[in-house]
Amino acid sequence: MSPNEIKLRDLLIEVLLIDENQYKDDYGPDEIETWDSLASVNIAAAVEKEFGYVMSPEEMASMESIGDIKEYLHSGGIDFNE
Repeated sequence: MSPNEIKLRDLLIEVLLIDENQYKDDYGPDEIETWDSLASVNIAAAVEKEFGYVMSPEEMASMESIGDIKEYLHSGGIDFNE
């Protein structure tokens, strides 16, 4: 797991109050009970603080999985390869 992957995992565990086994690319609001619209705003704020990437309102609204967050960050130049 790359350093950025570890940062994102830890960030989402803290914001969403999830266990490490719930950190899966295909998990989103349907699988994670605490992921609601307010959690999406909190994720966006935490991502900005940790990675310096500002999510657009469209990205926040269309965020459906952990994989989506990683794609947004990757498009902003944040690398998740080891």
